[in-house]
Amino acid sequence: MADGGEDCSDWLRSWNQFEQQCVEEVEGEGNMEERLAGEREDVAQKLWLSFQNSATAVAQLYKGNTCNRGQGSHVWQVFQNAAQAVTLLYKDSIDANKRSEDFGIQCGYQRRTRDVVAWAKKRRRHIRREELLAFLCGKTVPSRTGSRSPPRSTRDSPRLGSQEYAPSHQSEIDLQPFKDAIALQGLNGAMASFGLRTPTSPSHNMHSTPSRRRNLGELHAFISEEFANHMDSNSPNGRKRSSGNDLLGDSPVHKRSRHL
Repeated sequence: MADGGEDCSDWLRSWNQFEQQCVEEVEGEGNMEERLAGEREDVAQKLWLSFQNSATAVAQLYKGNTCNRGQGSHVWQVFQNAAQAVTLLYKDSIDANKRSEDFGIQCGYQRRTRDVVAWAKKRRRHIRREELLAFLCGKTVPSRTGSRSPPRSTRDSPRLGSQEYAPSHQSEIDLQPFKDAIALQGLNGAMASFGLRTPTSPSHNMHSTPSRRRNLGELHAFISEEFANHMDSNSPNGRKRSSGNDLLGDSPVHKRSRHL
């Protein structure tokens, strides 16, 4: 152990040039945690905007094909398959984004390296083996007063959001994100007319024309009606599904964008 009165600067001066160079190199690296957080936010925003555009395009394709009402059931099946594919694409992409292992591994390595360097900079000349093992495992060294209670691990924290976008294996795929994307696409255009900007709206929506906003409003109403008609007809005993799934039809936000 180093003398308790030894100054920290004197302790660091006792390191040789190579040791000091290693410490400066570690401390001079960019913060990977900040880069990781920024990368996740950018990718998620770009992915959501791309999904909004894809969902709107699929809905417009279905609306155009329904002009031939003689093949309505076939057109609906084609649209449902396309909507499921786009929805799965979005969910799988979000899941892949959350499993960005490269950035995560680099971030973890950097954090552990900095922790070890900070520990090594303490004014101590000897480290006990149990202290090293406890540090690597994220635990606290048990006291030597006879208490045998197991130490609590500081690493056993729940994984937040690990199942939020878990891939669905059910036979019926939830298309609510698909309907939400179309609703928000129209809301972005409505907000643009007032000079406002929603968190998910791209910059080019600020210049959307009135005709485009009107077409999106008509598209939203059409898709809402189609979902309601087909889902009600396919539900057991003819029971209607919850109005919460009908393209946010009862939402005050949707009503506002539609009347705009």
